[in-house]
Amino acid sequence: MTITMSAKNQVTIPTKIAKAIGARKGSIFSVRLKGGKIELVPLEVVEKVFTEEEYKKMDVLCKKERKDAKPVTDEFIDSL
Repeated sequence: MTITMSAKNQVTIPTKIAKAIGARKGSIFSVRLKGGKIELVPLEVVEKVFTEEEYKKMDVLCKKERKDAKPVTDEFIDSL
């Protein structure tokens, strides 16, 4: 099986292969160059569920960051 790269450097995964790995529109892949070959590894996005303890830690961090925050002024932006 062969595929052709488009002018925008895009390739299409053949339907037979996409179905075999369960890929569909919006699927995410890790892309690696391995030994002169391109490797596409399908990634699964898993929703993170935070514990009450993790929420408390994030709340403490947000309060600290707010305290240390600097106002975004034109002068500040120009300094970047």
